[in-house]
Amino acid sequence: MNHHKTIEIVEQEDAAVGTDTDGPTEKEQFETTGIRPSVPRDPPRDDTADRCSDQLERLLQEVPRGFPAEPETSPCTIFRIPQLLRGIDSKAEEPEIVSIGPYYRGRPQVLEFERLKPLFLKRFLRRCNRSNLRVLTESAASLEPSARLCYSERVDLTRHDFLQMMLLDGCFVVEFLLHPLFKSGDAADEPGPIFESGDVTDEPDPIVAQPQMIPILIRDLLKLENQIPYSVLECLFDKMVFSNPKGKTGSLTLLALKLFNHAYPRPMAVIKFRGERKCEHLLDLFYRSLSPTRRVHPNSPKESWSSAQSVPLVTELRPSGVKFKSKKSDSLLDINFHKPMPWNPFIPIKDFMTSSLMNLVIQMPNIPINDFMTTVLINCVSLDQCRENRAKYMSDYVSFMHCLINQPKDVSLLRSDGIITLYSRDDQYVADLFNKLGKSISFNMMRTYFSSPWSVISLFSAFLIVVLSITQTIVAILTYRSHR
Repeated sequence: MNHHKTIEIVEQEDAAVGTDTDGPTEKEQFETTGIRPSVPRDPPRDDTADRCSDQLERLLQEVPRGFPAEPETSPCTIFRIPQLLRGIDSKAEEPEIVSIGPYYRGRPQVLEFERLKPLFLKRFLRRCNRSNLRVLTESAASLEPSARLCYSERVDLTRHDFLQMMLLDGCFVVEFLLHPLFKSGDAADEPGPIFESGDVTDEPDPIVAQPQMIPILIRDLLKLENQIPYSVLECLFDKMVFSNPKGKTGSLTLLALKLFNHAYPRPMAVIKFRGERKCEHLLDLFYRSLSPTRRVHPNSPKESWSSAQSVPLVTELRPSGVKFKSKKSDSLLDINFHKPMPWNPFIPIKDFMTSSLMNLVIQMPNIPINDFMTTVLINCVSLDQCRENRAKYMSDYVSFMHCLINQPKDVSLLRSDGIITLYSRDDQYVADLFNKLGKSISFNMMRTYFSSPWSVISLFSAFLIVVLSITQTIVAILTYRSHR
């Protein structure tokens, strides 16, 4: 009996031990059941601190020395009109007929003309005798990345759509520029008719059928938000010239300036002289053609005035003896004045002061105020305000005019002097135009291209005060002595 109990106790002990030693192994259990027993693991470790530490270590190895230097130039050349300059004249801001570039693509006012662009592409391809559409597309595709960077806002177009836009818009612009010179030639003294039917095909030209569109199309090509990079136009134009070496077309810049000459006439000698300038787009090209011929550096010494206090109005200058005179010039910025004769001690003070002020004449080029010039002023000033480290010629000109003009009477006096010419506009419109533009920009006039008659007037005013003070003192002394 005790023996059996002993055996039972031993078996129970062996069974207890077998749980740890003689049971099935993990391999046997996996082969029998197909389930691998779970292996106890250590609790998960939060490695956030390790990752953060590694990242900080990398940052410490790349610590810059001081602030990063800003690039001297930005790739952006095509901007949106600044908010402060919006609303002055909506017709001068948005395209009326044709959209160039991505900003107004698909807008209702340009859809009708959008359907005509394939016709201009077809005409352009016929000019390119040695090129086909694939060759043209491959050439434009190489410019697609850099062309995107020219726009200040993100362009939400696929590469395919952006490339198609470049070709349709670019070929239209080049074809539009080619029309006036295909018959008249580069050697002509005056630009010929803008369009002559039958240049390339016998197909009807939609623009010839509606010639009233031509001035509007020219204005649309000079709107800041309606531009395509000039490099794209040059690529297409060069491809056409290479395919048609016998064709007499002239340079692309000369073609564009001749087209704009129909809206803002200037001597052809001037156009040819300014026709080889590098530019960023068509608005920039026309802007440069209006700029002074001698270079003005943006960092040159400047003389700053507050526009409201420094330059008197025209109505205030007239009683002082200051006269305005119109002059012929190639640039709106060619403003100068005849300084009074130097002081001569043998001339009586009274005669000197009278002759000096009466001889002060400010000479300014005539400016026609019409739809074209309004478009140019608003868009060129907008371009000025968007670009950095550039001379702001048009902004300075507009600021100068804003100082002279505050009310219709100022405009009327300048009209009588031949400085301003109105076309379908009145004096109030001109006063409002320069007031709105002038209040929206900073006034920073450069000595290097604007001579200042105001400093001369101030000098004479101060001199006159001194003379009168001395005279009053002398009279007082003589009076005092006579009474004694």
